[in-house]
Amino acid sequence: MKVSGKATITVTEVARKAGVSLATVSRVQNGNMTVAPVMREKVHAAIKALGYRPNPMAQGLRKGRSNTVALLVGDLAQRHFSELTLHVQTALEDVGMDLMLFNQGHSDLRLDDFFRRAMSMSMRGVAIAMSDTVPASIQPMIKALQKNGTMVVSIGQNLTRFAVPSVVYDEAASSCRSVEYLLASGRRRIAYVGRMKGSAIGTERFRGYKAAMEAAGCFDPELVWDRKYRYAAGRAAVEDALAKGLAFTGIQAGSDEIAAGAMAALSDRGMSVPSDVAIIGFGDLEMGAYLRPALTTLSSDAKATAEHVRRFFEDGAVGESPSPVITIERSLVHRDSA
Repeated sequence: MKVSGKATITVTEVARKAGVSLATVSRVQNGNMTVAPVMREKVHAAIKALGYRPNPMAQGLRKGRSNTVALLVGDLAQRHFSELTLHVQTALEDVGMDLMLFNQGHSDLRLDDFFRRAMSMSMRGVAIAMSDTVPASIQPMIKALQKNGTMVVSIGQNLTRFAVPSVVYDEAASSCRSVEYLLASGRRRIAYVGRMKGSAIGTERFRGYKAAMEAAGCFDPELVWDRKYRYAAGRAAVEDALAKGLAFTGIQAGSDEIAAGAMAALSDRGMSVPSDVAIIGFGDLEMGAYLRPALTTLSSDAKATAEHVRRFFEDGAVGESPSPVITIERSLVHRDSA
């Protein structure tokens, strides 16, 4: 059989390539946990090598639900979330799952509306990728989804208290190491710019900053500026601080966007980075390497995150207690801004 000039790869060929039975391939595709990890990897390798594309609709009909995973992102305008979306989409498509994107936009009303709609959609899974603190009021809806066989995974914040497996970064430890690096360079007046109120991830990043500053005896509340993760917010924070006459020699930003905005404000004032003020971002967005000076930042690995998420959905462990949490370490990416 030919499709668009190319032979259609069959499940039989996948089984032959992997050296396993048709039943094993089927169990892997359906997320059956009884398949040994080494066998799952063989099947996935064969699927990738052959370019096999399962029929999501047919699989969904057999199981009484779709093969769709909804990705709920906190703010699609943030480059971090758009990069994450691309990697999650690729990882899921590699194993025959479809992605549906939903932008929460920092709105509790939209969050509530999403979960109410999700309960009637019979989806394969839901991935929650939000920086905003997930309210306890959502827990009953998460439980209802899990009871109905829909896998729920968290990306970015630890939701194991809701029996939701989570893929997180070591946010507090990362920012603590980063600020310690600035302190070791002789800078004592280090500001923190980032969103904290209502943000679980932002709060963790600030916690690491505060721990390092307090340990050095340098913490000053006047140097803590709660701002959104936006270029304009970083610029405005620095402009306001300079207008108030605040002195600072370093900035730990809660995102690369904030850091870029802060750099612009300093440049407008004729100040030099890093000679006058050293700056470190968060997230290692691609644009950081092309700023001048190039932005020192804390790393991110959207591809690894997406692969962990894919494995959770493949394993299909719904509502386990205790739920697993995978922590990804951030490293300091040394460039010219600090």
